[in-house]
Amino acid sequence: MFKVLGSFFYMLSLNQEECEKYCREKRLERYRKYGGVVRRIPFHSLIHRILMPLLWCNQFFSGRKLTIVHDRRKKDRRPIIFCPTHIGGVDIEMSFLSIHEPCWLVLGDPRELYRSLDGFLLQANGVILMDVSFKEDRIAAKAQMLDLLKKGGNLLIFPEGVQNISPNALVNPLFPGAVELAIECGADIVPIALCRSGNRYYANIGENINYDSCDLADRYKLTEELRDKIATLKWEIIESIPGIKRCDVSDAAYSEFLHEVFSLGTSYTWTVDDIRSGMFRPKGVTDSEEVFAFMDKIVPCLRNAFLYGEAKKQ
Repeated sequence: MFKVLGSFFYMLSLNQEECEKYCREKRLERYRKYGGVVRRIPFHSLIHRILMPLLWCNQFFSGRKLTIVHDRRKKDRRPIIFCPTHIGGVDIEMSFLSIHEPCWLVLGDPRELYRSLDGFLLQANGVILMDVSFKEDRIAAKAQMLDLLKKGGNLLIFPEGVQNISPNALVNPLFPGAVELAIECGADIVPIALCRSGNRYYANIGENINYDSCDLADRYKLTEELRDKIATLKWEIIESIPGIKRCDVSDAAYSEFLHEVFSLGTSYTWTVDDIRSGMFRPKGVTDSEEVFAFMDKIVPCLRNAFLYGEAKKQ
């Protein structure tokens, strides 16, 4: 206990970059010494159950409301990997409240959490941290995930990796890690779609997906199928809430959406560029921003006027 407190007070004396490096080195030191062993699972499950009423109280006093549109999962003795959409703000809290059973959170690049109360509470709940830009840290985190699942624990993973800030995609491309874990450990995946409209949150929980007869070589195809299932769940939410007319959407709607997403977390230090660079990019797929990036470098003239829709006027 005193060692943990001493480590925390030491982190307070470091700047952000030094703190991230220190925490990463401590994780790798533990991995080299003990491997990916996960301990005290029943204790963390107990803490999770203690924290749940506090989450409900926080939700009530903050004026947020959660609606479960559907819950089609089946309860069995198999470990479960819960895969919700990543919408930012309090999507971690809303995921816990929707799932309502103990699970460890997998979190990449936890910059803001090392020295915060939220980080302390997540450690008590059970969390697996990693710096995704360091291969050895990713390997250490995966070893912990495998050990937890093999011991019957549950995981909460945001397979999009970063927040979905797309103006039109229901679900971003997914990293294949969740499917890989499910195949290797005999775990089920339960897809979850989350949506937000102001202070109203909606969750749609799908059926368990079993991967017992699947091959690891098919993980990318299976991940695409998982994405389709999550997108369908999200569409069901959209159909269940009041619609909006296109004429009521302002020209600044996307900018307002981005501002709202980033303002949901006051300590959030990620930028739009950070999020876009952290997205999973399937082979052969190019974002529209990349396709039209050359437009910013072109000097308009008669020879390239057709690019601006002016060719017919010349």
